Amino acid sequence: MSQLLTFGDLASLVVKPNLCIRCGACVAVCPPDVLKVDIYSSEGAQLVGVCTLCGLCPLVCPVLHPYEAPIEKPLGDYLEYGIYKAADPSLAKIGTDGATTTALLEAAFEIGIIDSAIVAVKDEKWYARAEIITDPKDLRKYVQTIYWHVPMITPLKEAVEKMKLKKIAIVGTGCQTAAAKLMDKIPKFKGRVALLLGLFCSKTWMREDFFDVVKTKLNIEPTNITDIIVKNKLIFRLTDGSKKELPLEDVESTTFGSCFVCHDFTAEVSDIALGSNGAPPGWNFALIRTLLGKQLIDACVEKGKLLKDTKFKPKVKFVIRRAIEQKLRGAPESFIKTIQIPA
Repeated sequence: MSQLLTFGDLASLVVKPNLCIRCGACVAVCPPDVLKVDIYSSEGAQLVGVCTLCGLCPLVCPVLHPYEAPIEKPLGDYLEYGIYKAADPSLAKIGTDGATTTALLEAAFEIGIIDSAIVAVKDEKWYARAEIITDPKDLRKYVQTIYWHVPMITPLKEAVEKMKLKKIAIVGTGCQTAAAKLMDKIPKFKGRVALLLGLFCSKTWMREDFFDVVKTKLNIEPTNITDIIVKNKLIFRLTDGSKKELPLEDVESTTFGSCFVCHDFTAEVSDIALGSNGAPPGWNFALIRTLLGKQLIDACVEKGKLLKDTKFKPKVKFVIRRAIEQKLRGAPESFIKTIQIPA
């Protein structure tokens, strides 16, 4: 894409067609601060002032600049993979799956890889925002997964310009980690993202529409829900200790439009990508992509912060199948028929 593009082009090409992933990268790079992503709605980035036509926002839009490994490499580049979970039982208990991501962040602080982390947090109504964490003791407050687009990149502006942070970790899905990588195009952000932890993701939901369905089908409010677990169905843990379930197809209509054109299931530009797919309950499948990622995960195992399962054989074919299916989204039927998908 040409550097002559402006936010007007982003509005036409990305926001209006409902393809905006709400990552907030455009907000972070906007010199006059006239772009906004509202955490209380599901709409895309909006212009709230006078655009100076600087052309920076199109440079960091992951919808305009997606990273997608070829279908011949469905998991992208990686060094190795394994099955892990937090060694601390109290941490593993409160995590959505194995709490591996939180254990990795704690270790990254301890050994000096990062001086801060941007993570997704939610309030009691499940409205979500990105928070800058500089004290690793705060990480365990925010261990649960949130299943809608969160503007994870927006806080980079504050982290770099006001807080003068040098080594920032970002946790996000494939589209969010791609946006974080694109920030290297802007000189003042170059090299500031020191660690990318990616989350397997096939789709996210528009919060308001999602909870409308949940209210209709299960008669529960967001404030009744303590955790949401996505397997082959939706599992809601409630404040009274009970659980309720909902078929995934019931919330299909609430999917963000951008998810239907996303081909990155395993967060291919991350240092380590993690998900519950391919792992037994309570564990995470981890794709270790970079030397930094390997250094971190090896240190976690050595320091006793992570357990590595050497008995369970990772269901790699299952993860590959999911990744291929996502890469085939929108492909012609004639092409899909030529692809061999693992059984």
